[in-house]
Amino acid sequence: MSRGAHDKAAPRHLLFKGFTGFLLGFPLALWLSWLLMYGGLLPAYLPVRDQIAMWLAVLLWCAAPCVAFLAQSRKQCAAAFLLANVAAFAAWKVLQ
Repeated sequence: MSRGAHDKAAPRHLLFKGFTGFLLGFPLALWLSWLLMYGGLLPAYLPVRDQIAMWLAVLLWCAAPCVAFLAQSRKQCAAAFLLANVAAFAAWKVLQ
């Protein structure tokens, strides 16, 4: 199989996946860190709970583009991030 035929058969869409990870990963990271802080997953007596949640948001946002590159297509990447954002938003609304 030649390189040209392989590239046409399985496009990578790297730019789209990267932008999707950065743009849709940001609100997802914020909602997940909020859920960790106020959803009862981090102990209330922990004095540095706010700092832990704040730095977890940064780590989650950095992990989002990495996870986006695991998708096989643009459609799968966008759908996964949109569904994750909807689920995190619904959990945020329930716990708010």
